[in-house]
Amino acid sequence: MSLSDAPPGILCRILLLLEPQTTLICSSVSRQWQETIAGCSQIQYQLELWKAGLVCGLQSSMTTADKRQALVEHRRAWRRLEWRSKTAVSLPALVPTVRARALAAGILALQENGPNIYTLPLQEDSRVTKHVLGVDPDTCMSLTMDPTQDLLAVVYTPVSGFGSLTLALRSLTANQPHPMARHPTIPVGTDDDEAISILIADDAVGISFADPGVIRVWNWRTGALLADVQLDTDRPTFQFISPRAFVTACRVDSGCIDIFMITPEKGPDSEGAVHVARLRFPKAERADGEFLWEPSAIGVHSGPLCAHPTCRSFSPGNDNRIYFFLYRLTHEEGPHWMRLMVHHRTLAGYISRYLRQSGTDCIDLEWEDWGPRNTRILPGDEFDWFTPGTAYGERVVILGVDHEDQPQLEVLDFSVIPGDDRGEDESDTLVLGQSTIRGAPFEDPVTTYLPFRRTLRAIDQDFESVLMDQDHIIVENKMGMMTVFTF
Repeated sequence: MSLSDAPPGILCRILLLLEPQTTLICSSVSRQWQETIAGCSQIQYQLELWKAGLVCGLQSSMTTADKRQALVEHRRAWRRLEWRSKTAVSLPALVPTVRARALAAGILALQENGPNIYTLPLQEDSRVTKHVLGVDPDTCMSLTMDPTQDLLAVVYTPVSGFGSLTLALRSLTANQPHPMARHPTIPVGTDDDEAISILIADDAVGISFADPGVIRVWNWRTGALLADVQLDTDRPTFQFISPRAFVTACRVDSGCIDIFMITPEKGPDSEGAVHVARLRFPKAERADGEFLWEPSAIGVHSGPLCAHPTCRSFSPGNDNRIYFFLYRLTHEEGPHWMRLMVHHRTLAGYISRYLRQSGTDCIDLEWEDWGPRNTRILPGDEFDWFTPGTAYGERVVILGVDHEDQPQLEVLDFSVIPGDDRGEDESDTLVLGQSTIRGAPFEDPVTTYLPFRRTLRAIDQDFESVLMDQDHIIVENKMGMMTVFTF
């Protein structure tokens, strides 16, 4: 018996084993296969997840049909920026003293200017949990978390001005050290080191340091140092590609992206990581062989890389991610801000290419050899200095103003597939063609092609910063009050 003769129920089970792209191709094999695919709720849910760049979550109480309907409504709400609720976070005594914020898997963490960290699940009737680290004011530098591992990681100095820079590994749900951490605190630097950012990826925790520019990665469960990488730039930011690879950016020439892969063994003569690739930005305008524009600031943003799916019907897949590079080219007449977006598959692809090649040389590519087809570059504005925007999954959210100087949200969604409709009006636009930046600050016209959908919506408040996860956008205004938009 061939597959064409198989009963619809058996054929459905077989087709569920295929990748979504292959399933779509199979729908053109015959009318029977097309009808089977169209009539199988599990296949349709799988296809909707793929379109949204999501994976199945842990929640199992809903039927497949109900989960698919919830997913369709969720995608529609984000596409139209139609939030289900808009709520002010009532923390009036805390907000003016907040020094750091983090948002992941529906949990908001706030670090005050003192010994306390507060976590708030963004659900109805949720209560704030206070974590007391027992440190002096001004000693906490940065924090991050992975709610799917019940993990809160904080960088601080035990006594203000003295002692080693320390990483504390805590439980999010209990005010105590994390039970999976062999060492609840890990020395990560001296009291002269300035920790800029901290990130978690499964069993890895990474910290970037200001001057000199260094990125160090530990196995937080064992306490072992995995990598200690000296960079060509100060004040680096970085993002994980996987628990054993990360991407950063530097200001060499006109700016570039650097990809590093952590090696299995770290010896005395090794940083514990290899430089896999350097992907160069478009050349800045030059005169007499000298660059007229120089990169004076550069950073990379992406969503958290959670170890497990969330307790939802669906959650972002770690391979379905956008990396948002924001950089400033400076000239004596003033700066130009640029926003460069690139997908995870492109960066991960260079790791695979490095592993396939016969040598160990870093892959060094000029812009023309990698950038135009794999990225989208859009001009920024003066607000990027204050509100750089952020990314989560395949979305980027940017705060700005419209032509009447009214505050607005701008969401760029890169989970575009063939067949997506073009949008309904100018506030919802599918961009499939090229975009070109001509003239300053670049030497030649810069054309990029990565497709995306742009959605705009006005908001009735000023802003200072923005956070985003799968279901929320959080805007903080200039008075320090937070508004949560829930989708």
